[in-house]
Amino acid sequence: MSEFSIHTFLPALAAVQPAGASSGFCIALSGGSDSMVLLHVMAELRMHNPQLQIRALHVDHQLHANSAQWAAHCVQSAADLQIDCQVLRVSVTEADELGVEAAARSVRYAAFRSVLKSGEILLTAHHADDQLETILLALMRGSGVDGLAAMPTCVPFAQGWHARPLLGFTHEALHDWAQDRQLTYISDPSNDDTHFDRNFLRQEVVPLLKSRWPAIARTASRSASHLAEAQTLLDDWTETDYLLASVDDALSVDALRELPAPRRHALLRFWLQRRDVLMPSTRVLHSLEHDMLQAAHDRVPCVQWQGAVVHRHRDLLYVEQPMEDWNPAAQWAWDWRQELVLPSELGCLSVFDVATAKDAAAVLSGMQSYAIARSRLPAQLQVRFRDGGERIRLPKEKHHRALKKLLQESAVLPWWRDCLPLIYAEDKLVAVADLWVSYEFAAKEDEPAVYLVWQREQNISARA
Repeated sequence: MSEFSIHTFLPALAAVQPAGASSGFCIALSGGSDSMVLLHVMAELRMHNPQLQIRALHVDHQLHANSAQWAAHCVQSAADLQIDCQVLRVSVTEADELGVEAAARSVRYAAFRSVLKSGEILLTAHHADDQLETILLALMRGSGVDGLAAMPTCVPFAQGWHARPLLGFTHEALHDWAQDRQLTYISDPSNDDTHFDRNFLRQEVVPLLKSRWPAIARTASRSASHLAEAQTLLDDWTETDYLLASVDDALSVDALRELPAPRRHALLRFWLQRRDVLMPSTRVLHSLEHDMLQAAHDRVPCVQWQGAVVHRHRDLLYVEQPMEDWNPAAQWAWDWRQELVLPSELGCLSVFDVATAKDAAAVLSGMQSYAIARSRLPAQLQVRFRDGGERIRLPKEKHHRALKKLLQESAVLPWWRDCLPLIYAEDKLVAVADLWVSYEFAAKEDEPAVYLVWQREQNISARA
């Protein structure tokens, strides 16, 4: 590992700066010694290049009584170097579920994402000892190649990039530089609490390892670099499998069956990663593989873990966020002149009135729903979910049909069929979401019409 100085830092910064990035850097400033070193060396670098654009961000997690003082210290330290520092105050609300460390990290990076400018590079002060701790934690979790590759030097992030220019330097080298310049920094007492896994490694395990293998941070970082290269090759290979196996955002079961187990596992992970859900454990992944590949063609198996649920419908796998608070017995009175927000992932209902809308033709061109006679709608409607036995007569049809049968014949995915909002006028079924309208309420050609709009993020239709 190199001694730390502006001369050794400059090539390290250049090595992590992606092609096409702007000259703007945003320093993640915790106030600890490592981030203070990063702040000061960037300020020193700007003395040689006055055009360099630098700002800082401090995230106040509000977990410690002194957090406001720490934020003020960061703002003042940056101001002394003529660098603007913005404070982002966040609340760590998922600590019980994720653990304090993971929950704080999640909200911290969400805060960074929300304010990073286009083309800007977020710089964090992770160093070689952090990398060693990350590798050891990955080993404890039984991670694969991707996890053992640990922290990358630079990755796309929000509208720009996230870079770690200090990974080639040890904490000791950075601390020596801070001491030479008499930098003042924050010491968070929670860093001494060995109840947290990373702190336990830092306080108890890593010093013991270094006493036997002094260069372990360097050699572990080298191993992580080799594994990152291997992961890149695996990703290239797996992306080829993905292009052959994917149907829009779904995944072909037949294509999965044709792959040997290692490539199948890699493809499932690659697909889930692209869908931006939390990676399942190895046990859950094997359960997912077994349930989805072994079930009969007419079955609709599902596997759920924290923040994700995978369904199978015919030959395709679909991954979605689970609807944690959906209540099948819920119902609402709806003044259809106002938007109705539905719970969970169900979006909202509104009515588009042709008579009062601007640019109606452009809006109507993208609509799938049927026209509803405005005069036949009462002021108050009711919205509820399927209870069983519903029937509807569609426009231009002579007989009523069972909604269950109509849904079975449609492209609506099975697990969405009970979640469709049904709109009633007293006891009469007006519409099924924005898919079908009852003939009693369908507008004739010369009648003033309105259109039901169901806005949602989820795609409820089976992929072709």
